Amino acid sequence: MKLHTVFPLLIAVACSSSSNGAAPPANDASDEAPAADAGSADAEDAAGSYAEAVLSATWKAVPGAPTVTGGAKQDDVVFPSASVGYAVSGPASTIYKTTNGGTTWKSVFTHTGTYFRSLLFIDESHGFASNLGPIAQSTITDTNVLYETMDGGASWNPVTAITGPMPTGICNQTMIDPLHLVAVGRVEGPSFLMMSGDGGGTWTSTDLSSQLQMLIDARFTSPTDGIVVGGSAGSTMYCSILHTTNGGGTWQPVFQSATPSSLCWKISFPSSLVGYVSVQDTAGGTSSFAKTIDGGLSWKEMPLENAGTGYAGIGMGFITEDIGWISADDVSAPTLRTTDGGQTWAKDSALMSPINRFRFLSPTTAFAIGATIWRLDVPWTGGEP
Repeated sequence: MKLHTVFPLLIAVACSSSSNGAAPPANDASDEAPAADAGSADAEDAAGSYAEAVLSATWKAVPGAPTVTGGAKQDDVVFPSASVGYAVSGPASTIYKTTNGGTTWKSVFTHTGTYFRSLLFIDESHGFASNLGPIAQSTITDTNVLYETMDGGASWNPVTAITGPMPTGICNQTMIDPLHLVAVGRVEGPSFLMMSGDGGGTWTSTDLSSQLQMLIDARFTSPTDGIVVGGSAGSTMYCSILHTTNGGGTWQPVFQSATPSSLCWKISFPSSLVGYVSVQDTAGGTSSFAKTIDGGLSWKEMPLENAGTGYAGIGMGFITEDIGWISADDVSAPTLRTTDGGQTWAKDSALMSPINRFRFLSPTTAFAIGATIWRLDVPWTGGEP
């Protein structure tokens, strides 16, 4: 795998969270855009008009947003409300906050030795920031895997109420509902799943290393049903997706990439049935991604057109079932856009790789975070498409 330009021996792949957009629904689908009712002709017309509005919009870098250079990236941005948002920068060991919908940002917490990786906010005041964890031969030394704020980012304290084997670091967090929270990690292993049933007051950790040597992202639709993605255990790693129906008690494989030395990275579900997972190819194989049309029960690996070979897909986000983006863990590789559900892809010149997370706050507002923060404003006035 490519090594991070900031830390000579720090892997460049970035973990992040599938937590919040503005006013997240119960299953915390901040990167899930509302879909039109397929049985309604009027809804289909509205969906078509909305797609046209999306395609007429252009991503724009946010002036004054936190930035990093040298091919590095920042990893997560979340909005627990339309006006209040948070972003994390691992290279800067800093958490940022906006109170005006992302127009301006200020630092609210810096902790030397911490690589802040992901965010989850239950509301504007109560949230969590994860730490990638100690990295050999780097300045990242902090062993605390989670930090919690109860006062809107004014103060942050380590989370210590964790039972079970202690994770080394956390890559992603997701909220099922305000009580049921999930955290997973990490890149380069070991692989652990943490779950809370009391809004983050206490956490229980489970070791998943027997099935995944790296655990990157998660999506749960209920406290019992969910998927996790990462890299398979064994001497040769493959991008793999596991499914549970009993709250993580047992896991069944539902997808494995055909490309050796690959890693599943980000999950994006624009609707309850249609979902996508990026594939990070680390050995120069066929570039691809995974898609489901049955809510994640089964997946198909599809070629990533115009990506060349060895495309290290990381950030992936779909604003509709057909329109979405994928970014690479390489500043020289393009960020691509599809308008037909992944059948074809073309470069989006407004965005620059590497981008780690896309967030869709509403039908008219989206953010992406990488070297800086980009915003997409969709000229749509028709309500829910």
